[in-house]
Formats: sequence, C-alpha cells, structure tokens
Amino acid sequence: MTLEEELETAVAAAGRHARPGEQPVAVMAAEPAGARVFVVALAAGEELGYVAVDGVGAAVADRRLVKDAVSLAALAERAEEVSGATVADELVAQFRESSGALHGAGETEAADAAEAVAVAGERLGAAAAGPRAATPVYLDRIAALADELATAIEAFIAHAERLGQGAERPTPAAEAAWAALAAAARAGEPGNFARAMTASSGAVDALVADVLDHYRVELSA
Repeated sequence: MTLEEELETAVAAAGRHARPGEQPVAVMAAEPAGARVFVVALAAGEELGYVAVDGVGAAVADRRLVKDAVSLAALAERAEEVSGATVADELVAQFRESSGALHGAGETEAADAAEAVAVAGERLGAAAAGPRAATPVYLDRIAALADELATAIEAFIAHAERLGQGAERPTPAAEAAWAALAAAARAGEPGNFARAMTASSGAVDALVADVLDHYRVELSA
C-alpha cells in the first residue's frame, strides 16, 4: 500500500470518530517512535477536532504518542516553509531564467552560480514533494538540503554584488541577478534554518495543546 493509499484509509478510519456534522479536512502522517501515526483534523464549520489513527485504522489513545506525532508533523511542515521547499518551483524557475540571461550577457561564472541555486532548489523541492511521513530522518534531510541551498545562494550573492557595482544604470546582467535575489528573498530562511526552527517551538506547542484539547477519543495519562 502506498503512503497516499494509507492516508486515504486513515481519513476513512478517523471519520468513524467524528462528531455529527464533522468531516475530515486534513491528515498528517508522522513516525515519532518508528510506528506510523496519522493525525486527522475534523471540521464542522470553523470548529476543529482531531483524532489520530495507527496503521490499521485504530484510534490512538496514548497521549504521549499523539503529542509526539503532532509535534513531528508540525515541525516537518515548518521545516518545509523555512527551508524554501514550499516555493522551490518558483525559485528554480527564476534562477534558471536568470542563468540564461546571464549566459547571454557573457557572465558565465554568475550564470553557473545561478544554475547551482536552481539545482539545489530542485533537490529540496523533490525531497518535500508529494505525500510524505514526518520522521526525524526527513527533518535531517530537509535541514541538509536547506544548508545546500543557502550555500549556493550565498555564492550567487557575491556575483550579484559585483554586477551591481560601478554602473550608473543597471545592466541587463545586474537586473537578471537582482530578479533572482528577489526570488531568493521569498524562499524562507534556509540560511537560518536551525534558528528559525527553534523559534517555532512555541507555535508547535500551541498546536499540540489545541489537538489534545479537541481530541475526539479519550486519552490515557
């Protein structure tokens, strides 16, 4: 069974614990202790409830396991935002366009640096694409790819700064470089990944508390 099929099965199983009028609206997969858990959000109007199910569709009643699964899933989503994975397609497209423009302007080294950013963005986007389960290994992978992307962007910045020096008006090469840097500025904080992830702990804790407060199955101590 594929992960996508598992997610569909989990949503159906979680629906059995919904209150009248509630419908499943989102599902997150996580593996906090080596066992896959699916946290499903249930909605009726603006009110949200939650239930987690295991791999066979049984509701999870272990409070610690629910907390760990929600925390890990939330961290994975935050990691994708901070790393730039959520806007990787836009980043790659802009840097590829800028690379072509820089090649056309004879700025081969800057063009190659732009292409390196595009390649790093592609790798990051591919790692986060499609259904995925949040695991410690996944978080480490996104962190490593964020560092790779940040390193490539930093190398490109040096070329962009050089292209912008000494000209009364921006050259086509400088404009191409700045367009790429504008896209990079919208790509999260890959260069400050660890700090940004640490800063998100409060939001993660708040989500965990909300899930526990609106959990649709009685939890063990």
